[in-house]
Amino acid sequence: MATEQLTTGKEIIDATQNAVIEAADSVTNIIEKTAEHIEGHHEVFYMEAHFWVAVAFVIAVGLLAKPIGKLLNAMLNKRIDAITKRIQDAANLKDDAQKLLAAYEKKFLSADDEAKAILDKSKKEIDYIKKENLAKLENEMKIKEKEAEDRINSSKEKASKEIAHL
Repeated sequence: MATEQLTTGKEIIDATQNAVIEAADSVTNIIEKTAEHIEGHHEVFYMEAHFWVAVAFVIAVGLLAKPIGKLLNAMLNKRIDAITKRIQDAANLKDDAQKLLAAYEKKFLSADDEAKAILDKSKKEIDYIKKENLAKLENEMKIKEKEAEDRINSSKEKASKEIAHL
C-alpha cells in the first residue's frame, strides 16, 4: 500500500515536471511563431497575449511545484510512518501471540504430567486411608472379640456357679 502511494506521489511529481516541460516547449513555440509573425507583422512577440499566458503558466507551475512537492512528500512520509507503525504493532502482537502459544503448549504438555502426579498422590492417600481404616477395624475387631470372650467367660462362670449351687 505504501508503494502504491509512493508511486502515486511520483506520478504526480512526474506529471508536474512534464507540465513544466510542455509549458517551456509552448513558450519556445510561441517565441518561434512570434519570430515568424514578426517578419510578417510589425508587432513584437512580447506584446501578444499568448506569450504572457505562457509566461504566467510557467511561473505559476514553477512557483507551485516546490510547495506541492513538499506537501506531497510530507503526506507520503506521514502515511509511510503510519504504515510502519502498524506493521511494527502487528509484529509485536504476533510475537506476543507466539509467546502465549508456547506457554499454553507448555502448560498442555505439563498438564498430563500434573494429572499423573495428582493420580499418584490420590492413590497413595487412598492406600494410606485404607491401611489406617483397616488397622482401626482390626483394633475394633480385637476389642469386640475380647469383649465377646469376656462375656462368654463370665457366662461360663455364672453358669458354673449356678450349676454348683444346684
